[in-house]
Amino acid sequence: MVKVLSSAPLDVYAQMALDDVLVQEESLKTEDLCRFFNWRGGPCATFGYAQFYQSCKAQFEALGITEYTRRPTGGGIVLHRDDLTFSLIFNYGGALNVRQIYDKLHGLIKEGFERSGIKFDSYGAQSDYRPSPGGVSSSCFNNPVGGDLMDGGRKILGGAMRRYGDRILYQGSLQYKGGRGNGEFESIIARAFGDFLGRSVLSGEAIPSAIVKEAGRLARERYGSQSWIGKF
Repeated sequence: MVKVLSSAPLDVYAQMALDDVLVQEESLKTEDLCRFFNWRGGPCATFGYAQFYQSCKAQFEALGITEYTRRPTGGGIVLHRDDLTFSLIFNYGGALNVRQIYDKLHGLIKEGFERSGIKFDSYGAQSDYRPSPGGVSSSCFNNPVGGDLMDGGRKILGGAMRRYGDRILYQGSLQYKGGRGNGEFESIIARAFGDFLGRSVLSGEAIPSAIVKEAGRLARERYGSQSWIGKF
């Protein structure tokens, strides 16, 4: 069973912290989880774990973005203005590697949108996915890789993954008009995730208060701290 989690509105630091806690929480180690971010505040940004802080910071300042943090996953800079941001957390000990998981997930999401009458294209060779750009402060949505979804030559869906043993955290962003808060789009993504795992989907699961509390602590002590944000 895929559980679709709901949470109160959170800022960018708490969003990253909550994913971090959820993927490592011992009591949830057997659960397949899907979460659509409920954003608090104005535009913000995240950047990949291995990216260099100073060059990312310069880009944020040029755009007037004052709230940003380093993700636990890789990838490039992602601006969160009106995107549908989501995370998928699941156990996977199968034959597919990270690149193949990325391709298959995005392929199933693409098929789901096509069934609803929205057609996207897949970008390039499916072997191009790179978990991290190795410090380069590139914008994720200006640099599509294999498996990303495109609309009229513009990247609209990208994501980044990190393994925690057999546990995987995928953090994705759908940058398509009318995406944020769109229940139909959320259902398409959740169903695609369920299809990937061969599971049914259960919506509206509340996050335990102890986990929310721990995420708040981690947001203050890690994701909102200069030591984390300026790590590299």
